[in-house]
Formats: sequence, structure tokens, C-alpha cells
Amino acid sequence: MLRKATPRILAVSLVLALTLLLVATAAAQGAPVERLRIGILGDESTLTPYTYVTGYPGWNLLLLQYDTLYQLDLDGVPQPWLATGATVSEDGLTVTIDLRTDVTWHDGEPFTAADVKFTYDYFRAHPEAGRFARDLRPLSAIEVTGDAQVTLTLTAPSPSLALGTLADVPILPEHIWAAVETPAEHDFGGVNIGTGPYKLAEYQAGQFYRFVANEAYFAGAPLVKELVVVQFADDAGSLAAFRAGEVDMLVRSVAPEQIELLKAQEGVTIAQGPLFTTQMLNYDIGRTPFNRLEVRKAISLAVNRQDLVDTIYLGAATVGSAGWIHPASPYFNPEVVTVYDPEAARSLLDEAGIVDSDGDGIRELDGEPLTFELLVNGGDSLRLRIAELVHEMLLQVGMDAQVAAVEQGTWEEAVWPGFDVTQGRNYDMAVWGWSASVQADPIRISQLVHSDPALGSLNLTGFVNERADELSAQLNSETDPAVREQLLDELQLIIADQLPFVLLLYPDGAYAYRASVYDGWAFMNGQGIFHKLSLLPETARP
Repeated sequence: MLRKATPRILAVSLVLALTLLLVATAAAQGAPVERLRIGILGDESTLTPYTYVTGYPGWNLLLLQYDTLYQLDLDGVPQPWLATGATVSEDGLTVTIDLRTDVTWHDGEPFTAADVKFTYDYFRAHPEAGRFARDLRPLSAIEVTGDAQVTLTLTAPSPSLALGTLADVPILPEHIWAAVETPAEHDFGGVNIGTGPYKLAEYQAGQFYRFVANEAYFAGAPLVKELVVVQFADDAGSLAAFRAGEVDMLVRSVAPEQIELLKAQEGVTIAQGPLFTTQMLNYDIGRTPFNRLEVRKAISLAVNRQDLVDTIYLGAATVGSAGWIHPASPYFNPEVVTVYDPEAARSLLDEAGIVDSDGDGIRELDGEPLTFELLVNGGDSLRLRIAELVHEMLLQVGMDAQVAAVEQGTWEEAVWPGFDVTQGRNYDMAVWGWSASVQADPIRISQLVHSDPALGSLNLTGFVNERADELSAQLNSETDPAVREQLLDELQLIIADQLPFVLLLYPDGAYAYRASVYDGWAFMNGQGIFHKLSLLPETARP
């Protein structure tokens, strides 16, 4: 039986509605939020530079507590942060960095130039944190040259210094770390002292992290006062918790098939954008038939990249550019044109004399059928589906790419033995991909194509091109941004023409959150929405 609403019930309902409206309005306007619950997968340990576990989201959690001299803006471009700017000498070997004077550590001690020198020296003396020790390889020395100034001496000009060193290495407080002799084993008792917008207040291994805002943060007080980062064992658990309202945001990008389902749930917003990760076809150029440019071009022409995006990623990806660099990157060369034309692929092979002489649907090259193995990590369902569709597409032009699904270790060892290109390779063709960091730093294009393993450390196809070698070597020492852009443009054209690999697509990041709780999330190209800038006022962002 229905009951007539009483004035008291109506009043309570009205107050509740107004409260929800005010919360939603505050979240939308960027007003401070008391608590935000975030879901991650796995445990990232005690979140010091020596103990965090993964690049994502471990590095992002790390940089809630610590700052770098430069900070990536939303386009992924490094901007001064703890530094106010840098001056490079004419020969590119000396970099003078001026520092902010209004920064304090979480314990109230002032941030100084001595902290920067200590940090860079410390990471080089304790290379257990391989990522940061590698970042500092361009340095031969660092000196304090003023109350708020340090000077770096480089072994050679380093065009990637801002992105690969200044924006990546977290600065440590000397007064805390100077006494730490075994950093990977040291226990700070959950009290990590940094300059960042958040302080780690509580950590329960395998359960959660709790961060509190650093209200005195030099860039501006964070918009969320408390972050509770809840750990889940798998995607299914985190997704169920999000659907139930137990967490307000998921750090991990949701699977393509979940995007529309989550969008349909009341109160859920999906932030989507480019991540700069890649899905591609690699092959051994030293092997037949991939040593024939006509075959490589026919493969590229035969693959319907848009179909892969629509069918496998349900539109949540960007069609690959034959020149490698993502179209959303400021370094993309618009002269690179990527074409799908299976008829042109057939004609190209016909003109090269690679024809189907026995009528079985498979062309022959030097009397042998155009059949080869397409290796894929069988545990990756998206890549397995890519391999299956590529197989079907290549069949349409007379190539038989036989899919071989293997376990991850076998796949890696065949394509990149020992993660060392000097050890060669043992595969025909493989579905492969690189993390966002390889795209984010455009200089790393040289690592993919230079024939000398010392520079071409990611050249997994054995590509050799004299002009690409010249451009790559120059790119790694050129300090003039305009000249670097010209070099990058030409390299992209060479890659699109010679096809050392076939770039298929760039998966997008898709992140679920409740805007009614917090709506300040900002998508950073190549990183997604979980980063410190999302939690700061817009006026505080570089």
C-alpha cells in the first residue's frame, strides 16, 4: 500500500537532494573534497624511490609525495617545477638550473640546491634504483653554484635531458637520506618525507594506502584532503567494488568491452584519451620474405587498421601511423600518410613476381609458399585477437601468417632474447608493442631503427638504413628544437617508406570515475588521469 508523504519526509528528501546537488556542484567546480577512494591492482610496497614496484601506478603514487625539477604538463611536455628554468651552454655540455626558494619538505625543513646535488649523486652511488641511475647517465658532475642554483656537466649534449632526467628523477631530502646506506632495504616506518602535494599517513600491506594533503604545497593546496588507495588482487575485484560504490575511481584503464557498460551506469564518467602505448607487427628483416620491401609494403597495405580499432578495441584506440609517432603527439609529421589498400598490395606483389602459381590461394616467392609464423603472447587476449584478424587480412592478398600462441616468456625470448638486441632474434613475425615511455620521448625513435645496438637498443627487426643511422645519431646530440623537429620529420618518412615494422594502432586509456565525488581529473597525454596535476587547482598546473 502506498503511503502519502508527510511534510517531515518531504523535508528530509529535499535536504538530501540539496546535499547531493551541493556535493556534485562542489566536485564540478573544483572545491575541496574531504576524501577520495581510488582502486589499484596489487601492492606498490612502501613507495620510496627504491621500493615502489611498477612504472604505473607506482611512479604516479611516488610522485604524489616527491617532486622533480621539471613536471610534465597535460601535453606531456616538461615544464619547470622545483626549478624555475634552465640555461644550456652553447656547446650543450653545461646546464645551469635555477631553483625555487619557496619550497619546504614535509617536515618543515627548507628545500635547497644541496638537496638536488645530493639526490643526483646518491642515485649514481646507489644504482639499485635502475630507472633513476639510468636517467643520470648523461651527467659527469653536478655542483651547487648558488644559493638556489645547480650546474650539471654532461658527457655529451642531451636533447632528452628535460624529459629523461629533470622530469623523472624524484628529489630526496639530504637530511633524511644521507644516513641511509642500504636504500632498498631501509624502513622509514611509513613516513616518506618529500616536497609533494601529499604525505603518506598510513600503509597496510596488501590492503590500502592513506595520503593526506600537504596544505602548504608550493604550487597550491590539493583539492582532495585525503586519498585512500585501495588494493585489489585483479580487475574483476576492482570493477565490482567500483560498481558497488566502494571506490570512486579506477586507476587502471578499463577494458574496451566495459566502457559502454560503465557509461550506462548512473553517475559514472569515462575519461578517454591517447596513452602512446603501441600494438605493432615486428618481423626479422634478415629473413625471407621480410627482406623484400615489396612484401613489407604489401603487409602494411593489406592490414585494415581501422577494422582492428573498431573490432577489437570497440573504437577505444587510434589508428596507427606508418611513421611510428602518434598523431596526437606534437612531434607527429602530418606528411606521413598511412593507407589501407589490399588491391594495391596484390598489384605490388604481382609486379614483384610473387604470384600464386598453383592456385591454392598462397603466393610463392623463389618457389616457396609465402607462409610464415605469426608469434603472439597467448595470455594477452587483445593481442591474440589482433593476430587472428591480421591472419585473415593477409590471406586476402595471398600471404599465410600462421598464428602461434605461446606463453609470454617464450614470446619475449624469441623476439628480444635476454632483452638485448646483440643476442639477435628467433622469429618470423610477431605481434609486439612498447609502453608509453618509448613514444613519449620522441628521441627514442632512434633506438627503434639505428643499426648499431649501442644506439638501436630497441631495434628488434634488424633494420639497417644508412640515412636512418645518420639522422638518429644527429638526433641524439642535437640541442636545437627546430633542427630536432626536422630530423624527426624525416625519420618518420623513412620509417613509413621502408617499414622496419608495421604500426597497427595505439590503444586509448579509458578511466572510470564518479564526477559527483570529484571531477577535477585531467587527461595527460601518455599518462591518463591519475597524476598529481589532477589533484591540484587548474591555476597550479604548468
